[in-house]
Amino acid sequence: MYCTNNKGTILLALPPDRIPSHGLERIQEAGGGRTIVVSKDNGEIEKNLDSFEIIIGEAPFSLISRMQNLQWVQLWMAGADQLQLYPEVKDHPFRLTSTSGMHGRQLAEHIFALLLAWCRNLKKALSQQEKHEWLQIRAPELPVLEGKTMLILGYGTIGEETGRTAMAFGMKVIGIRRRIPAGPSIGQAVQDTVRVEPSSKILQLLPEADVVLNILPFTQETKYCIGTKEFAAMKQSAVYINVGRGATTDETAMIRALKTGKIAGALLDVAEHEPLPLDSPLWDMKNVIITGHYAGLREDYDDLALEIALDNLGRYVRGEPLKSLVDKNAGY
Repeated sequence: MYCTNNKGTILLALPPDRIPSHGLERIQEAGGGRTIVVSKDNGEIEKNLDSFEIIIGEAPFSLISRMQNLQWVQLWMAGADQLQLYPEVKDHPFRLTSTSGMHGRQLAEHIFALLLAWCRNLKKALSQQEKHEWLQIRAPELPVLEGKTMLILGYGTIGEETGRTAMAFGMKVIGIRRRIPAGPSIGQAVQDTVRVEPSSKILQLLPEADVVLNILPFTQETKYCIGTKEFAAMKQSAVYINVGRGATTDETAMIRALKTGKIAGALLDVAEHEPLPLDSPLWDMKNVIITGHYAGLREDYDDLALEIALDNLGRYVRGEPLKSLVDKNAGY
């Protein structure tokens, strides 16, 4: 039972420029008059640890285990990676919610931006443009997506959105999930045309894929889950895309697969260590395209995140179930 009768303080852990217009007033109204502290400074937060009942935003995970009166944390993102860095937080009896569900469209667009850039050889074209050189390119260097198979690792709501986009390009889609729901899902129309398989079959399915898309969360179970065996099972013509979390991939194994031609290329929005170290060989590989972990962002991101937070805040105050609950032990 989570008691909300004794009102504590709401910590809004966001930089001021990330708080939408009238956001503070709306949180104050939805929060039933609770005091709001806006801070990203751990030193300042540490002085008032016992006053915080609610955290909204970029939660200071390093301090949470010491917040005795904390009841609920609403993240400003979908991932709860920091649970792996601060495992002691899992034992704290607060509820954790995320903005899961608002990232599908921008992620799908980013995935296909990367994939189309690969297929249409835009990396080379843009390099030639900077040199004021007209690109001469051969037809075999320009694959099309129609008829290709995309294997989606971590087939949830984002996977369903990406699957719809893939099928619009004429691709076949196979989704891999840890658990396959028995009944209809929100994306049942997509499920009916997508082959969904359990994660235990990954090594059997990888040889079928022309595009392997990783959108897995980072947990103790998924750490380095794509490694030497998995890259060896892929087609030599396969393209590997990671827009999930960098540490789900054994980067050393991936670099080796890229160098030796075990796979054709990698399109990466994430890395195990971010920013990607300057001495990483990935920077200079011709068969790699890198973006800086912004696939999940969009121009109205903070406005959408605020609406999710406000909806849950209203639910919290009224004692109703919260949406997008994270299982702290599972990590998602």
